[in-house]
Amino acid sequence: MAIFSEANMISTVSAHLPYGQNFKAGIHAIVKEVKLRRFYSNAAYDSTANLIRPMADAPLLYITKGKESTFDAYIGYSEDCLVIVPCEQEMWHYENVEIDEPDLTSMLMQFAFNVESPVDPHDILPIYHFSQIDNCEIKKNWVGAYVCAINFVNGDFIKILLPPLGGLFGGMPNHSSYRKAILELLMSKSQQHPATD
Repeated sequence: MAIFSEANMISTVSAHLPYGQNFKAGIHAIVKEVKLRRFYSNAAYDSTANLIRPMADAPLLYITKGKESTFDAYIGYSEDCLVIVPCEQEMWHYENVEIDEPDLTSMLMQFAFNVESPVDPHDILPIYHFSQIDNCEIKKNWVGAYVCAINFVNGDFIKILLPPLGGLFGGMPNHSSYRKAILELLMSKSQQHPATD
């Protein structure tokens, strides 16, 4: 399968890294649960077109993007950033709320993105600076996979399974070493330190 191609994985992760960042390690993984939270100022959600559109003086817009069913993803990192990208196009559940309470708006405005041109919610992806990782709980299951529940300072949550193998036919020859590097990164954000392979 194309998803078990290391070249495809490196290309996909690299394409989502911020300018100046370079791929260090990445693997195919399985996302078990994800909820992303975003705030937008000067914007309104157009449910018909599924776009976040500019709108001057609109209430603060709160969008959640979630998925509880499992899906294939690539998880990788660079010098400063962690990236988790679906391997294929996925369907997501979206919710939106307008926040117009002044004190709450004032408190949350620091997290808001100002919208100057339409934003496609499909482009909202889990891409973070290491400093945004709040904590990570890591458990090893009976088949040798690690399940990592990651919380981020902006309220995002992701539970991702890092499998022991990189798929059939040897398409991801560096899976073991890359997985170990990713685990070491996540363990540095964890209170627990399970032994790696």
